[in-house]
Amino acid sequence: MQIKFTVIKNEDVEKHLDELDKSELCRILRKIQNSRLEEGKSALNTYLVVNTDEDYAGDILRLLQENGHWGPTHDPNQVEFRQEGDTMELPEVKNPV
Repeated sequence: MQIKFTVIKNEDVEKHLDELDKSELCRILRKIQNSRLEEGKSALNTYLVVNTDEDYAGDILRLLQENGHWGPTHDPNQVEFRQEGDTMELPEVKNPV
């Protein structure tokens, strides 16, 4: 499965970033928005996010599979994971940053 999105919980931004980090994050997000506008796209998209530890995550996963939006794919730039039932296992990182 290709990981197409990066999600950052707003609460984590407030809790873990100082003002300089928040400013830099805003600068990066504005740069992406402006570039999307230059490409003729909407500056912002709205997404539905489901935390995998929610009880209903398995139901959502089945709906995605039924509609062809979930399945195996290989991308060398993406981390691979193994799925056991409703649990996704990420590989161990040898040299974490």
